[in-house]
Amino acid sequence: MTVATVTVDEAAAWLQSGEAILIDVREPDEFAAARIDGAILAPLSQMPAAWEALDLPADKKIVVQCLKGGRSHQVCAFVGPTGPDGQPLFNLTGGIQAWHAAGLPVIVAEQA
Repeated sequence: MTVATVTVDEAAAWLQSGEAILIDVREPDEFAAARIDGAILAPLSQMPAAWEALDLPADKKIVVQCLKGGRSHQVCAFVGPTGPDGQPLFNLTGGIQAWHAAGLPVIVAEQA
C-alpha cells in the first residue's frame, strides 16, 4: 500500500495553522523524553486499540510520527490512506529526528 508522506516543514505549517493533528506512535518512555508540542501519544505496541481510542476531528489532516518514520509508516499502512471519517493521513518523513534537525521545536524532559 502506498503511504502519503509530508515533510517536516509542511507538517509544521499545517499544525501551526490548525489544519492537522499529530499522532506520535513511539513508546511512552520515548514520548516522555522528547516530543513535538501538541502530539497525541498512541503507541504502535498498543495498536489497534490505541488508534481506535483516539478522538480524531473529522475536519483535520492526520500526521503520524515516530522517531525516524518506520513505525509511523507501519501505522499508516495498517490504517489506510484516510482516517475513520475520511481525513487524509500522512506519514511524517524522517520523524521527530528530522523535525529536530530542521530546527523545529521539541519539548525535552528535564535531565535529573
